[in-house]
Amino acid sequence: MASVDITRQHDLGVAEAKQRAQPMLDDLKSSFGVSGAWEGDQFVITQPAKGSLDVTDTTVRVQVDLPLFLRPMKGVVEAKVNESLDEALAAQR
Repeated sequence: MASVDITRQHDLGVAEAKQRAQPMLDDLKSSFGVSGAWEGDQFVITQPAKGSLDVTDTTVRVQVDLPLFLRPMKGVVEAKVNESLDEALAAQR
């Protein structure tokens, strides 16, 4: 499977980083139909691909294994995740 693996550093703490990640997840839901749920400090992505968004005190990491039908869109998915992460973590500084 084609993989997307993007990590960003931050100094926001877990709670603030999770709060800021939520609009990014909402954006991915509307753009790509992403669904999943928070399990502690990890958002587990279940549809249309498998993956996760992991939040620590200093990083946010998005890992997604793209299924066959989304592989041609890997560049688009990576660009959207990069843009959304940058906006989410830079907001309200």
